[in-house]
Amino acid sequence: MTALNKTSLHTISLVGLAIIFTIGLSFATLEIPRLLASALGTVIPDPGYDPSAIEKFIQDHHVRAIGYACLAAIFALIVVGFLTGRRSLASAGAVLMFLPTFGYFASSMFFLAGLGILRVPWMPIWDASFDLLKLGDIAYLPYMIVVYPLSLVFGPPSSEVDFRKIIGICLVAFGLFIFLLGTITWLYGKYHKKDVIDFWIYKYSRHPQYLGFIIWSYGVMIMGALTPVVRGGVNPGASLPWLVSSLVVIGIALNEEIAMINKYGQVYARYQIKSPFMLPVGRLVSSVITMPSRMLFRTNLPQNRRQISVILVIYFVFLLIVSLPFVLLHWPPLPGWSSWPF
Repeated sequence: MTALNKTSLHTISLVGLAIIFTIGLSFATLEIPRLLASALGTVIPDPGYDPSAIEKFIQDHHVRAIGYACLAAIFALIVVGFLTGRRSLASAGAVLMFLPTFGYFASSMFFLAGLGILRVPWMPIWDASFDLLKLGDIAYLPYMIVVYPLSLVFGPPSSEVDFRKIIGICLVAFGLFIFLLGTITWLYGKYHKKDVIDFWIYKYSRHPQYLGFIIWSYGVMIMGALTPVVRGGVNPGASLPWLVSSLVVIGIALNEEIAMINKYGQVYARYQIKSPFMLPVGRLVSSVITMPSRMLFRTNLPQNRRQISVILVIYFVFLLIVSLPFVLLHWPPLPGWSSWPF
């Protein structure tokens, strides 16, 4: 077998491995929550959708107390992961925060839309009179910017063409595509024993797998919010959990930047100058995003875990503040943002 044939065979094998890994990971992320919900559904009964029955269910099963405990455990995983530099713990916290939405299509729904009892960590911040989960609704703004012009051109969605769902599907597919390209490039680079992978999609994003995950989960969030709730149930959306999980993923990527600088020094520093951190957004937008770090630490990117934590808290508080109109003004004005602007 010639060297060219061997190279082609290895490339095909790496692509095949990356495809299998991407499909398997995405399937597991969606299927495992559904299986968990099905298993828990046999233990904890569906309380129905009568408000008094739901409140009784919450009290009888100590759901709110369990929710606080679960939420504390999730944040503990994230904090410990950052403090110790173990990205697996921080990643687990991010996934658990967003876990119910990964299985948005589950056929069995409990007192909250989606995977019911798996949403118990959200219970402490969900309330019908003042829904704190809407404090992440600024995340829907890019979606709305796209949907509103389309509604003016094509009118309300129909059973034949619902471009709201098409947008969600396209985001999911695009996120998986970026993740796949990142995985192929990473495997190819490791096969050729490259320390710093700086070619193909890594020329345009230093963390394409994380970028793919964020885009994919955004599409899942959109599709989950558009999923009808049976029997008059409540769909609180998943914007705040998505923001939290995305910020954690960004924090993990920032931690990796520090590790790569410590390991490869100027080689990785030159790569940082040539390629954007995660998304090629242009110099002006990039300077706005990195402004807090420059103002506080005189550097575009935080240089240690303490600085990363400070920057993530600043971004989180800012996003909560700009989401306040959704909560205080009930914006958009129509009941259920997923029907907006129809």
